[in-house]
Amino acid sequence: MKAVIFDLDGTLINSLEDIAVCANRVLDELNYNIHKIVDYKHFVGDGARVLMQNALPKHCSKEELEFAFNRFKEVYDLDIHNNTKPYDGIVELLTQLEQAKVKKGILSNKPHAFTLKYAQNLFGQFNFDEIHGQKEGIKKKPDPTIALQIAKRLQIPTRKIFYVGDTATDIKTAQNANMKSIGVLWGFRTKEELVEQGADFIVESPQELWEILKKQLTT
Repeated sequence: MKAVIFDLDGTLINSLEDIAVCANRVLDELNYNIHKIVDYKHFVGDGARVLMQNALPKHCSKEELEFAFNRFKEVYDLDIHNNTKPYDGIVELLTQLEQAKVKKGILSNKPHAFTLKYAQNLFGQFNFDEIHGQKEGIKKKPDPTIALQIAKRLQIPTRKIFYVGDTATDIKTAQNANMKSIGVLWGFRTKEELVEQGADFIVESPQELWEILKKQLTT
């Protein structure tokens, strides 16, 4: 038996607009310039605190960052599902994995409470064996701590687990945990970033991802 662990934002769900709208609302409240939605492709991937650090002016203090981070979580919680939805083909992919009885997990740098909400509200019909977001006091990706915990709980060797994501952080996570990495091109970052980081596979669609997984899971 092998398993697949997914990143969330930019991999399973297209959440960029909601993230940008909520972050911009916080920036506007604090009388800072807002950003274009496309700019947030380069701000996300390393958790909400880093997101706000990237969005705020460089001169902001630690106190201002902490306030903005906490305010973002409040605003984001209110608007969490307005525009966010699974990418085309993801539901079909998860259905195929479920039919093949492949164990599935989610490992995200999104705050844990939000990760759980998205998993339940958008993918509640599927059986994810492990779901983990960023938790206080635990190192975030690309640190492999949680990825290794997932492997231990699933009782599957890390070399038989595929980690799927859209950023260099995801590829590093797989490498640090001795898992196989699959980079997806429908997310927030470029093919060049994934190639440079050394992804084992790079795919352009969920169907192409399924073809790779189907082949790898039977070998």
